[in-house]
Formats: sequence, C-alpha cells, structure tokens
Amino acid sequence: MSVNSISMASSMLSCNMIDSEHQRIMRQLRAYGVEPTGDKSVDKAKLQKIEESKQNQNAQLSNNKSNKEMSENKVSESQAENKSQGADQIAMLNKLKLGLL
Repeated sequence: MSVNSISMASSMLSCNMIDSEHQRIMRQLRAYGVEPTGDKSVDKAKLQKIEESKQNQNAQLSNNKSNKEMSENKVSESQAENKSQGADQIAMLNKLKLGLL
C-alpha cells in the first residue's frame, strides 16, 4: 500500500466514526425522545435547547413551590394571630367572671 492509500483509508474511517461527544449527545437526545440528525452541530444545538427548556421549567416549578410555601406561612401566621386574640378574649371574660376586673 502506498502512503496515499493509507491516508485515504484512515481519513475515510475518521469520517465514518463518530466521536465520543457526539455519541453522548445522540444518547441524550434519544433519552429525551428526539431522533438525532447525525450532524454533530445540529444535534448539539437541539440538546442545548432541550436542556435550557428543562432548566426553565425547573426554575418555574421552584418559584411556584416557594410562592405556595410563602402563602401557606402567611395563612398559618394569620391563624396563629386569630387563636391568640381568641385566647386573650377568653382570658378577659374569665377575669370578668371572677371579678378580677
């Protein structure tokens, strides 16, 4: 074999081989239910778009959860205040009944 035929054979093999990063990208796309195109740059862009979308969804869920917790805390504080006021009123009535006031 000549040097040219060896270099041509190796270049053909390298064109047909997919690098490990592209393999990882294709696996992740398939995991998301998206069929890879075979073009690394297109597949990488698709994957980045999907991951950004998921991050945005997670951020929204986090915000909704924290807003819900805050509103629940406010309700709990309001209920505690109402119970405290009720206890104060009962104490005042008891003092009146006992003639302490």
